[in-house]
Amino acid sequence: MNATDEGATSTNELHADAIVIGTGAAGLCAALTLGREGASVIVFEQLGEVGGMTNHAEGMFAVESKMQKKANVGLTVDEIFHAHMEETHWRADASLVKKFMEKSGSNIDWLEDVGVRFSGLYNISAFSPRVWHQFADFGQEGFIKPLYQRLRELDNVRVFLETPVQNLLVEDDQVTGVSVRTKTGDGLTASARVVVIASGGWQDNKDWLETYGRSRNIRPIAPSRMTGGPIRMAWDVGAGESGLGLVQTVVVVPDEDTNSQLMQAGYQPRLFVNRLGHRYCDESMVWKFPFAGNALINQPEATAWCIFDETAKESMKEPNSLLYALGAFFDILKPLPDIDSEIERGMRERKAFRTESLERMAVMIGVEAEDFLPTVETYNRCCDAGYDFVFGKNRRYLQEIRTPPFYAVRLVPAAFIAMGGIRTNDRMEVLTKDYMAIEGLYAAGCCAGGYLGGSCEISTTGGSCGFAVFTGRTAGENALEYLGK
Repeated sequence: MNATDEGATSTNELHADAIVIGTGAAGLCAALTLGREGASVIVFEQLGEVGGMTNHAEGMFAVESKMQKKANVGLTVDEIFHAHMEETHWRADASLVKKFMEKSGSNIDWLEDVGVRFSGLYNISAFSPRVWHQFADFGQEGFIKPLYQRLRELDNVRVFLETPVQNLLVEDDQVTGVSVRTKTGDGLTASARVVVIASGGWQDNKDWLETYGRSRNIRPIAPSRMTGGPIRMAWDVGAGESGLGLVQTVVVVPDEDTNSQLMQAGYQPRLFVNRLGHRYCDESMVWKFPFAGNALINQPEATAWCIFDETAKESMKEPNSLLYALGAFFDILKPLPDIDSEIERGMRERKAFRTESLERMAVMIGVEAEDFLPTVETYNRCCDAGYDFVFGKNRRYLQEIRTPPFYAVRLVPAAFIAMGGIRTNDRMEVLTKDYMAIEGLYAAGCCAGGYLGGSCEISTTGGSCGFAVFTGRTAGENALEYLGK
């Protein structure tokens, strides 16, 4: 039978050569790699649809791709490898990262061969290289749909939705399968010589966000029920821990869509103040969005306010007036014609304020006027001087706050993804605490450690999706070798 998106209801034991946990980029690439070479594959997905967080991806990283060569982008594997390793302070797994970089260009070719289409080559900011290969459509339509369609054409692959894995089964240091909970709530055992854990990250686990991500106040930007269950299952059968604690953060306005006009107004790099009424960063770091999220996490209650005046608000109604836009979620050349009504809505929802005086603004956002007013005064002096003598922000982002009414939009950190957890080698074999391979067990995508160091960065924009493709394919290729296919 062709690959099906059924819910497992049988109480009989299932068997295949390989089991893949998860249907995001890593899972689909692993299943497709295995299935196209004749291995029988069972794929388990806990949700009612395929794709996971890849449904929200805009594009992926690659270097020395045909697209880059055609665009005369001369960046080399060695150059981006060293840039990445330095930005991760060489805490990343150098062997794994180098292989990822070396195969990233050919992974674009492979994806195009299976039906994925790309719209172009971009950099996410003026501070990053052109390594971001954007999909012709967002992840669900532009990436997941073509890969899943190709997977469904294989008669040796079965996909079970709404079937979460409960435990990994291991005997004599060799994986033998998994136990799952079926759609009807029954228990079911599936046996296989190979299991690939491609279950994604753990950004929906509040306890882990507090313990490993340093703040319980981080919110998933797109809730996905990713709590790291299969990561813990790997630990339970002896896997070592690696890279846990990497959260790709971003500054957002609470509960706003990424393309909302209130969101655009809120994270313009104007004046950010924290709960103490103090400025805490060079606001133009929003261009390096994970860094802006990191800075906000460290503030009291992980909350800040973007402050601007009437002149700034009116300017946002004009085309080509925005100073920043996050990726392709909003066109930076477009105006915000509805910003007045959007601010009114934000005021009703208590995430935006408008006042005639800065003294009153301090009261409304809950800070002490004796702290807030000097902060604004100092910022205005920086604007007058054309030089930010506090944090050195580029003068193009300095705009005074003097014309009433004044506005404040609330900012909080959100998580795109939370990465790391399972120790692997560069073959994506899962390793124990003693660095011994657990036979037949592989990990791919965000649940695997080794790609990053202490923080996410932007030099490898789209890196998490690119890493998922690479590790999914690599796990599949090495699992085929293990199976003798």
